[in-house]
Amino acid sequence: MIMDKKRLNKFNILITLVLIGALALFIFAVKINYSTSTGTVTASVSVGNVIYLSVSPNTINFGNLDTLTSYNTNMLVTDTDNGGNIAANLLVEGSNWVYYSNTINVGNTLWNPTSLSSYSGTALTNTFTTTNIIIPQPTLTSSITSNNIYFGVNVPGGTPPGNYIQTLTFENENVTQSLYNSVSTSYQVTAYANVIGTCYIALAPVSINFGSVFASANVPTNMLVTDTDNGGNVAASLLIYGGNWISGSINFGVSNTLWNPTKLGAYSGNALTNSPVDTGIIVPQPTQSAPSANNLIYFGLGVPGGTPGGSYTQTITIENSC
Repeated sequence: MIMDKKRLNKFNILITLVLIGALALFIFAVKINYSTSTGTVTASVSVGNVIYLSVSPNTINFGNLDTLTSYNTNMLVTDTDNGGNIAANLLVEGSNWVYYSNTINVGNTLWNPTSLSSYSGTALTNTFTTTNIIIPQPTLTSSITSNNIYFGVNVPGGTPPGNYIQTLTFENENVTQSLYNSVSTSYQVTAYANVIGTCYIALAPVSINFGSVFASANVPTNMLVTDTDNGGNVAASLLIYGGNWISGSINFGVSNTLWNPTKLGAYSGNALTNSPVDTGIIVPQPTQSAPSANNLIYFGLGVPGGTPGGSYTQTITIENSC
C-alpha cells in the first residue's frame, strides 16, 4: 500500500511538472513580439508639354451650288484637344477645289472664327495661316477643350459643272512654349461641293424701235438683239416666242415679226410664234477665263395692209435653255 502511494505521488508530481512546463511555453509563446521597419522609394516622371488634335466632322458638304452663288460662312468644324496640357493656336491651310482637270481657286473658300449669315471672312490659302482661334489649355479637371472655325465658298462664273473636292488641313501650335511634343498636330477635313450646270441671260438692248412704218410696208430683218450669258457654265440654246402687236383694242398678228440668226437686207426669216421655238442659235459655254459668252438674233417687221395708225407694242420673250 505504501508503495502504491509513493508511485501515485511521483505520478502526480510528474503531471504537475508537465502542466507547469506547458503553461510556461504558452506564456512564452504569447509574449513573442516581431520587430518592423519602414523604407521609402522616390518615383519621378517628367511631363512634357503636349497638344493633341482632333477635328470633326471629317467631311463637310456645301451641297448643290450654281455658278456666281455663295455658301454663307457658317459651315462648322470643331478643333478639339483631348488630354493635352497647353493652349494652342489653330492654323489652317487648303488646296484648290478639283474636279478632274477643272479647279476652283483655294481662295474661293473663306474661313471665320464666328458663324456668318453671308459669304464673308478671310480667304483660305495653300500655306498655313494663323487664325488666332485659341484652343484653351486642358486641365486635370477639364481635360477636353475645343474651339470652332466656320467656312463658306463661292463658285466663280464659268466653272464647269461637277462634284468638286477640297482638302482642308489643320495644325495646332503653341508659340509661348519653345519646346513641346506635338502629337497628331496635323489633321484633314474633306470638303465637297456640287457645281450645277447653269446658264444666265442678259439682253441688249431690252427694247427695239422699228420707227415709223406705213401699212403694207416692212423693215428688213436687221434689228439686232444680243443674248449674253454672264457667268454660266454650259452652252445654251436660244428659244423665242412673242405676243401680238397691240395698240389699245387694235392688234395685228405675232407672226408679222420675223427673226433670223444672221442679219438680212430684206424682210425675210422665221415667223415669230406665241409658243417657244428653239432657234438653233447657241450661246457658247462661258469659262472661268472667259466668263461671258453671247450670240445674236435679228428681227424684222411687216405691217399688214389696212392696219390703223397708232403706236403698237409687242413683247418678245427670249429664253436660254441649258
